[in-house]
Amino acid sequence: MDSIYRAVTTSPNWPSTVLVFNYDEWGGFYDHVPPQAAPIPPADQLAGNQDGLRGFRLPCVVVSPWARRGYVAKDVYDHTSVLRMIEARWSLPPLTVRDQTANNLADVLDFTTTNLDAPRYDVPAGPFGAPCGTPSTSAEDWSGLLSLAQSTGWPV
Repeated sequence: MDSIYRAVTTSPNWPSTVLVFNYDEWGGFYDHVPPQAAPIPPADQLAGNQDGLRGFRLPCVVVSPWARRGYVAKDVYDHTSVLRMIEARWSLPPLTVRDQTANNLADVLDFTTTNLDAPRYDVPAGPFGAPCGTPSTSAEDWSGLLSLAQSTGWPV
């Protein structure tokens, strides 16, 4: 993420750029806000989507000279909000009813103020983590985890 950020913010195109980091792996059922429904495009209906639920909230980072620093949007945006922004910018027709009705991600930007400053962040060099090993089923290997779970009150 940092290498992309640095490449974009040092590019000659930076003054006219909107970079969107959209997370796709939300990580679990941690959110206290239930997913909202969105219109279901016909192709999604054919694929079995019957409820149109957007899914749980996940982070999105918008980097741009027009981005409000430290701003947290309160409106509902989803992945199709990026499409809506592109369609609005270039006067393109919507692809589906989903992006047609999505909130425009450009609404989080402030086009009256341009700030070309792009702070640098100290990011440790990767790679992070290690390859997953073969799962163990021996009781000895799990005893430490079991003790930790019991000491923290996790159900086991």
